[in-house]
Amino acid sequence: MLSRRTSLRSAVAALGVGAVLALGASTPAFAANEGDHWLYTPNCTADQKIELHPYSGVYHDAQAIDPTYLGGSCEFILTDNGRVIYDSFSGAQSPWYYDGPGHTICAKVVEYNYNGRGTNYTANGVCN
Repeated sequence: MLSRRTSLRSAVAALGVGAVLALGASTPAFAANEGDHWLYTPNCTADQKIELHPYSGVYHDAQAIDPTYLGGSCEFILTDNGRVIYDSFSGAQSPWYYDGPGHTICAKVVEYNYNGRGTNYTANGVCN
């Protein structure tokens, strides 16, 4: 009886491992910073979005910046390896940018105070 239990346990364990391998093979890996990252200054808010998108049949990170509140003079910026790829003062979401191997995209929100009596504010997002 003990050997039958042992063989049943081994069969169940083998099925479990096979199921995990099968599911893992069809599911893309998750990005380390995937999700929404909020950037706040006193009068400007943006959502830095990092998602997996398919590129040539392979999933890689993609990023966009989505302004959600413009209560002042707000600039929304994305850089890739230090080079500006998106720069806007509007409330529209940026296009999605490929953030796979060889790319490091960072987001930033800058709020400007043009009356000369205040401080400019900067909110830096994650670099992925």
